[in-house]
Amino acid sequence: MGEILVIAYIIWAIYSGYKVISGRSEWLDKKAPVNMIVKGILSLIIGCFVALFYLIYLILKFLGFMSKG
Repeated sequence: MGEILVIAYIIWAIYSGYKVISGRSEWLDKKAPVNMIVKGILSLIIGCFVALFYLIYLILKFLGFMSKG
C-alpha cells in the first residue's frame, strides 16, 4: 500500500511541477529533446515542493476536520 502512495505522490508531483513550469520559459516549451529532458527534471524537482505543500495543507485540513468531531 505504501508503494502505491509513493507512486501516486510522484505522479502528482510531476503533474504539479509541469503545470507550474509550462508557459513560463520559451526555451523549455520548445520541442527539442534536451529541452524536454530539462523540463521533465525541473517538473519533478519543483513538483515535489509544490506537492509537499499541498500534502501538508490536506493533512492540516483533515486534522482540523477531525478535531471538530
